[in-house]
Amino acid sequence: MKLYIAVLDQVPDFITPTLVAHTMLGAHLVLADNPQYKEWITNSFKKCVIRVNAREFEKISALPGTYLGHENKTLDGIKSCAIPIPCKNEDLPNVLKYAKLWKPVDESQQELQRLRAKIRESPEV
Repeated sequence: MKLYIAVLDQVPDFITPTLVAHTMLGAHLVLADNPQYKEWITNSFKKCVIRVNAREFEKISALPGTYLGHENKTLDGIKSCAIPIPCKNEDLPNVLKYAKLWKPVDESQQELQRLRAKIRESPEV
């Protein structure tokens, strides 16, 4: 059993630790009475942070009981960190099973990601 902390790939690296900390604290307060969360915190406490694109983030956000967090001054305050209720490995959704672990991206790569996201969001001419 493992807790997954999904961070939207558009979040700048410098704010990710703060975003994860705030979201995890909020999730803990909300999920404290959930039986699966209690089992995780008592018997496992394994966790990982993953970097996901917008499509993967939507899928994770739609999982039952997922807690969503944000930073007010980052990405216009949109929800950008998702913490689904921990589940057993055999019940793990593919979107989590195959997600890539979070690691810092160099600035040029991050700028490229932002530009690609803008292109995807902009209406066709």
